[in-house]
Amino acid sequence: MNKVFFSWRHFSCSPRHTPLSLLLTGVLLLTLLVGPALSQTEVQDLAVVINALTHPDLGITASLSLIDLMEPNENRAVDNEIIRIGIEPLNRRRAVGLFTHGHLAYIPTFNLPITGAASSGDNILIINLEDREIVGEIPIQAGATPQQIALIDDTKMYVTCAAAHEVHVVDIPNRNVTKILTGSFNKPSGITLLNGKAYVSNPAWEWDPVEGKTIYYDSTVTVIDTETDIVLKSIPVPTNASGIVNDGDSTVIVKTTGNYNDILGHLVLIDAGSDEVIETVKLKLTPGSFALNAQKQLFIQGSWQKPGLLIYDVAAQDWIRDEDDSIANFSNDADAPIGGSLSFAPDGNLYIVTPDWSGGGQDFVRVMDVVDASLLQTYRVGPGGSILAFAQIIRRREDVNNDGFVNAADLVVASRFLGDVGPGLVADVNGDEVVNVLDLVLIGQGL
Repeated sequence: MNKVFFSWRHFSCSPRHTPLSLLLTGVLLLTLLVGPALSQTEVQDLAVVINALTHPDLGITASLSLIDLMEPNENRAVDNEIIRIGIEPLNRRRAVGLFTHGHLAYIPTFNLPITGAASSGDNILIINLEDREIVGEIPIQAGATPQQIALIDDTKMYVTCAAAHEVHVVDIPNRNVTKILTGSFNKPSGITLLNGKAYVSNPAWEWDPVEGKTIYYDSTVTVIDTETDIVLKSIPVPTNASGIVNDGDSTVIVKTTGNYNDILGHLVLIDAGSDEVIETVKLKLTPGSFALNAQKQLFIQGSWQKPGLLIYDVAAQDWIRDEDDSIANFSNDADAPIGGSLSFAPDGNLYIVTPDWSGGGQDFVRVMDVVDASLLQTYRVGPGGSILAFAQIIRRREDVNNDGFVNAADLVVASRFLGDVGPGLVADVNGDEVVNVLDLVLIGQGL
């Protein structure tokens, strides 16, 4: 058996005297020679829930709850209202979107006055899910009402802004808006990314205070080249396009809800290669939330008139369960409501978030096994629990820059501290109170 011995000596050369590329190359070669990883990794899988109710009379503000998906006890798994998104209920602070990346959560928020005036305090709130604290914000222009977020890469995101009829381009490291896309949007709401393009849904509605009703205009999906930020096309779709997702391959799926009266909803399938509509499916109801699983099965929440779950096979362009054959109840608990917003977990189970907008405390996240429609878990969350996303928290000392990921950026940061000695060093991965090549090797093993 061949053995490789290393003599770890204090690294005395300053990084400024060593080309960074040669240093990192050497670290990667050492990583290949040193056997299994020496460090330990602790992983926590979470469901992140926005409790969106703001009720001045009851003193309720929007908040965040976390569900530990690795905790079998349903009561102990939930930490409710750990972060208050709004401090003063009278401000009526809204949290309408949620995007997770590593251990960070990005939440579009704004204050919406009762008078119907423009929003204020518009921003993207940044929350560290591991430390459970607000760590910053990205300011958005007042009155824009940010809605949804799409992460283009680690440094750039798009934000749909409904009231401003714009999409804002954000520099994530500098936490500021660098560009505003205009001219092709009408109340932009949903957004999804596929094959280097962003697809934005435009519900195109407007409240008419004189008539006392909502006016609906021609709804579209706007296509943006995410490299150049150039609008490529606007695709006409039926009335009130809202939710938008993609199958990770070649198809964008749009849900339209109609006018909640005589115009009902549709599903629209768009080919992401040609950006042409390939199928429009008429629904016999006004659809609620929807979510797509890995098998390209679209689960659609029915309306209050026709409750239950519908299932549409996107690949086959055919119904598995239509309006006349919806899943009305959990197979093992018919008394648990099946209504609410939908999200698929990485394990394939369907999470159904049911809010109690009265503030009565009957807000639940229910987990469905879609194979047999059985109820697996029930979690009680905070007031107005209605928006859910998943996050995996990886507690690793190798994550030197604390962004939730171990990558080349951590090597670059750690290399700046080579030769430092003492307790509590940022880049002292192995905890021996000195930053040397061994720490870089440990980071390299985590790449």
